[in-house]
Amino acid sequence: MQIKDEPSLKWLEKMKGDPNKRNRNKYCRFHRDHGHDTDECFDLKQQIENLIRQGKLKNFLGRDHRDEKMKAKVEEPSRPPLGEIRIILGGSSAGQSSKSKRAYLKAVQSVQLSGRSSSAGTMDEQAITFTDEDAERVHHPHDDAIVITLLIADYKTRRVFIDNGSSADILYFPAFQQMRLGRDLLHPTSSLLVGFGGMKVQPVGSISLPVTVGAHPQQVTKEVNFLVVDCSSSYNAIIGKPTLNRWKAVTSTYHLSVKFPTEHGVGQVQGDQLAARECYLAMLAADEQVQAMNVEERKVVAEPIEALEDIPLDDDNPERCTRV
Repeated sequence: MQIKDEPSLKWLEKMKGDPNKRNRNKYCRFHRDHGHDTDECFDLKQQIENLIRQGKLKNFLGRDHRDEKMKAKVEEPSRPPLGEIRIILGGSSAGQSSKSKRAYLKAVQSVQLSGRSSSAGTMDEQAITFTDEDAERVHHPHDDAIVITLLIADYKTRRVFIDNGSSADILYFPAFQQMRLGRDLLHPTSSLLVGFGGMKVQPVGSISLPVTVGAHPQQVTKEVNFLVVDCSSSYNAIIGKPTLNRWKAVTSTYHLSVKFPTEHGVGQVQGDQLAARECYLAMLAADEQVQAMNVEERKVVAEPIEALEDIPLDDDNPERCTRV
């Protein structure tokens, strides 16, 4: 192992688990233990990639062609998206004054958003933390949802709601249509979605699509099984617990941020606070419209279909009569 004397290389302890169940014919010089060969060691490869990014293995790059491949993998550009999906529902007219709504949105627009400094580390050493710096780009105080942008089926999809309480990943039908996916790609499903208040929704079907979270190279791409739902929503999609757990993601509603481990360090997606408030106002407007329709329906009363005729009840008192 040519880099064994490199001072930045951190030697690991022996492998965990029952040593009797490991292959005694294979030995890893990095772990100094039996179980796999040195050239198969995932932990060693991760450290080599990390040291290459830090510029600490320049004198070894010409000796080992595999390290050149690792460097190329880090620097390769990502494919451009096929298109961009922005908004499903339009403007809102919530039960508040126009002045208050403008102030509600302006509070976020006035915040100066700053970039995030990248951090490096191996998969085994990555600690996911949130700092005061992460909170500087958020307008406080707030009770906003985490609404992010993802690359779904090669479409840059905005207004994706991160819902730690959802047991399903949902793609709304208008977004599905904008992705120009054939309806014949949907698989039938008998699953019912039950929302807050017990309302049940029958999905149109299900579909598995590639989803990329994060920015290159600190990104993760996985297939996500979406339930496609044809109902009104201010969101394009909802990412729930199934995918968040597969990403090993950690969310912070205070920082409006999602962080997750990758092969090249901790990745991060910052929530769009302005989009979160626009979605909230759009939902309020939709609820108000439904309530107004219900009130108007209740105002309808029975009307006579013919003219009424006065029938006297007392000939001596013509005022005493009824109408038929």
